[in-house]
This record gives sequence, C-alpha cells and structure tokens, in this order.
Amino acid sequence: MIKHLHLWLVLVILILGFDVSAQRKNKDVSPMDVTQLSEDIALKAESTLIEAEKEMILENYSKAYDLFQVALGLNPRNPTIHFKIAEVLSKNGESRQAVSYIKKAIELDKKNKYFHVLAAEIYKSISEYDQALKEYEYLVDNFPGNNSYLFDIAIIYQFQGKNEKALATYERAEQIFGLNEFVLREKQKIYLKERNYEALISDWDELIAAYPDNKDYTIELCEFLLQRNRVDEAKLRLEQLLREDPDNMKAELLLSQISLRSGDLVKAIKLAENTLADSAFNYKAKFQLLNALVTLAVDSGKVEKVKDLSISLANQYTDQYEVQAFVGDLLYKMGEESAAVDYYLAALKIEQSDFKVWQNILNIEMRLEAYDRVVQHADAAMEYFPNQAILYFFSGTANQMLGMYQEAVNVLETGKKFALEENLIVLFQGQLGDSYNSLKMYEKSETAYETALQYDPKNSHVLNNYSYFLSLRSTNLEKALKMSTRLVELYPEEPTFLDTHGWVLYTLGEYEKALVFLEKAASLKQDGTIIEHLGDVLFRLGRVDEAVEKWERASKLDDASENIDKKISDRKLYE
Repeated sequence: MIKHLHLWLVLVILILGFDVSAQRKNKDVSPMDVTQLSEDIALKAESTLIEAEKEMILENYSKAYDLFQVALGLNPRNPTIHFKIAEVLSKNGESRQAVSYIKKAIELDKKNKYFHVLAAEIYKSISEYDQALKEYEYLVDNFPGNNSYLFDIAIIYQFQGKNEKALATYERAEQIFGLNEFVLREKQKIYLKERNYEALISDWDELIAAYPDNKDYTIELCEFLLQRNRVDEAKLRLEQLLREDPDNMKAELLLSQISLRSGDLVKAIKLAENTLADSAFNYKAKFQLLNALVTLAVDSGKVEKVKDLSISLANQYTDQYEVQAFVGDLLYKMGEESAAVDYYLAALKIEQSDFKVWQNILNIEMRLEAYDRVVQHADAAMEYFPNQAILYFFSGTANQMLGMYQEAVNVLETGKKFALEENLIVLFQGQLGDSYNSLKMYEKSETAYETALQYDPKNSHVLNNYSYFLSLRSTNLEKALKMSTRLVELYPEEPTFLDTHGWVLYTLGEYEKALVFLEKAASLKQDGTIIEHLGDVLFRLGRVDEAVEKWERASKLDDASENIDKKISDRKLYE
C-alpha cells in the first residue's frame, strides 16, 4: 500500500511538471511552442513515467534509466525528469554521471528542496565536499524548518579537518535544538583530536547537568578521566555518584579498578565482589576486572585471595569459554591440577579449538599418571588437530604405560610422520624403542634407538633404556657398557642411571665395580629395583646375609621383581 502511495505521489509531481494541453484543449496554441505538448505525447510520457518509476522501485535501475530518457526526449525541459535520472544514476552507483542531470534540474527549478537534497548527497558521494556544503547551506538559508542540515554541514567540516568551523556549526545547531548527545559525541572527537580535554569535560558536565538521572554519562566521563590518568578526579566523581546511587555497580567497578592501579588488592577485591556476583552486570566488564585482579594478585604473590572470586565467576557463566579456561589456567598455576582439569574440560565443551587447553590437560594427566584419560583426551584432540605430533606422542606413551604396546606402536608410527623437529623425532623414536622392546621386536627396537641417538647422542632416556634392555638380554654388552658409562658421566648423581650402569657391569661379571654404583644409587633413592639389584650383586660377592637383608628391604618397596619373596625364603639368587 505504501509503495503504491509513493508511486502515485511521484507521478503527480512528474505529471504536474509538464505543460500539457490534454487537460484543456487550446486550439490557439502554436504547434511550434515547445512548452506545449500534444495530448498524444503527454499520454505517452505519462505511461513511460509510470513504467520508469515501477522499474526504479524494483531496483531495475538500467531499465528505469532508459525509460526516464525516453520521457526526457518527450519533454527535455522538465526539471523533475532530470531529477529522476540523477536519482536513478545515484542509486546505481553512477553518481558522477548524475551531476549534470541534477545541475540541470536545479537550473530549471531552483526552488525545489528535494533537488538540492539529492545534489548534496551526490556531491558527498563523489567527495566534492565544497559543492555539498553549498547545497546544504542553501537548504538551511532558503527553506525554513531545515536546520537539521546543520549537522551535515558540521560533519563535512569535520571530515575536511576544519574543526573550528565544525564546532561553530555544532554550537549553532545546539542553540536551535538544545543539548544533543550526537553533537556531544562529535565535538568529543574534535576535542580529543585537538587534545582540548578541558573543553571536552566541560561539555560532558553540561550533558550530566541536563540529564541528572542518566548516571551513565558520569560513568563515561570517569572512564575518560581514567584513560587520561586523572585518577583523583575520577575517584571524586565516582564516590559522589555512589552517594547518590549506592547500588551503581558500574561505579563500584571503576573504583575497584582505581584500587587495582594503586596496588590495593584487598580493597579492589572488596569493591569487586558485588559487581562480579551480579548476574545482570556485563560479563565482558566483569571478566576484564577479574583478569586485572588476578594479574595484580600474581604479581604480589596473593593468588589465593582471588581464587574464590574466579571460581564464582566461572560457575556463574558456565557457557563462557573464556572464563572457564582462565580459571583452569589459574588453578594450574596454583598447583591445583585436578581442579584445573575440570575447568579446562568445561571450556572444551564450549569451544574445542584452543590447542593450549588440550595440551595443559594432557600434561596434567600424564603427571598424575591418569594414563587412561590421557589416551581418551589425546585421541579426542586428534579429531581437531590431526597434524599435531605431540598428541600422538601423549597417546602412544600413555598406551605404553598401560601395557598396550601394540596400540602404542600403532599411534607412534602414525604420529612420527608429523614430527618435523629434531627433539620430537627423538621423543618418538625413543618411545618406539621402548614399545618394540616390550613386544620383543628387538631389531625394530634397536633401529628406533639408533635413529634417536643419531639426532641426540646424549639423550638420557635412550641411553638408559637401550643399555638396560641390552643388559637384560645379555646382548651386545660392550655397546651397553659404552652407553651406560656415557650416561653416568653426564648424570653422576641420578640414581636410575647409576643403577643401569651398575646392572650392565653386573651382567658383565664385574661385581666389585657394579657394587660401587649400586650402593651410590641406593643411597640416593629408596627404590625396590635398585635395592634388589644391590642385593643381587652382594650375593654374587658371597655376602649372602647382606644380600637377603637388601632383598627384604626391596620387598617392602615398589618395583621389586616377582622372584623377590623366593629369593628371601630360599636365600638364593633367581634371575
């Protein structure tokens, strides 16, 4: 209905633009008078204009343009047709081509307001701002009730960098329309650009005085003052605001930030508690505040003070990934690893694309020896990050620790294709060496170990396990001795490595030498395997009572062999 009304109004304007003879037949009109149109031409023009306007409404601008040109050919001095052609060209993105038509329309009818409005818009669109200004000024000066175009004039001055003229125009508009938030915002931009902060604050105070019930204006001004490091001014205004409006959470939030700036964590937390607990308050602002609180707490060594606030916010916004991951990070830093995993997993239910979160979960679960969960989460992470080698390493290592050696080999062999850095290659080959050894696929195990040592000849994990497994099989013992010797040279105080070297010497029958290293290892670590090995070497040296005493100690510790009880009861060595 509205479209039809619009079309009817346009057509009335267009038709009235013709000096038609169809409404009153005047036989005295000269056929040479170009201001007069025959009835047939007038009817054809009217029909053409109707079709042109339909096409324009349907946004078929090319068709509309062609039809308006036909109408123009029928009456080239009709200003409205020139106007419509300019309009259709402008709508079709051809503003430069529209200029000549709108100029002609104004030339033929300077008193038509809409012609000047379109002219101003066209000139603006092609960056001819001086011409646009002339049109807007003409509208303001010659058409009563069109002072709103002062805003357009001011914006153009502003765009041209003519800030004084822009300010003067805005002030002229304010005298007519009164205090206006739009004007304030635009004047703020100018004052900020010119660093005229006092003028900006003065204008803001006018707005605050005009709208005393709108406390957000005071909040915005205080935020600006804080940005300019005018903390004391902001604090005074905020404290006054809280006296007027004690429940204003935004004011409490800003005062909390001020306390943070001064390093007063206790006061900042106290001010922040209500804000963070209010579910109606802006989440983003609360999270930013929490982030600032935690940063200050970490720097001052008072992390425990913000833990409860952080957990409370995470529990309040269970659908917000950012805060769930944030609390996970905080708890991880605090050493509360199991709790950290819970929040990390909550974050992953919302968003799975943060690799760091997956990696933190896996690191924690490996440290907690939760190998079944490592496999579960590493495999889940692979769905999102199929080319991340470290995920395959986590899964392979965890499978190995669970005794799932074939599964470990499968995933490690797949993952090593993505291991491009030398340190990752060494890790994969070392784990493959261990897994193949457990599967008694010794040739593949040794190949993997050798590959690892080619990249890192000093790798402690490979030197230790490779030499130890060779000694257990009494295979290539000279090579095992060379590696274990290198190992204890590099790590002379590491009990596990001392035990390995001692056991290689034991396997070679060098019991006295083995005793030295095994005694040192036992003095550094109470471990069932080490103490049992010490008992074995003592037995070989004929010190049976001492051997049995060591075996008894080993039986009470983890990692002793399955023969330990038999050794004790029979007072004999079983290997």
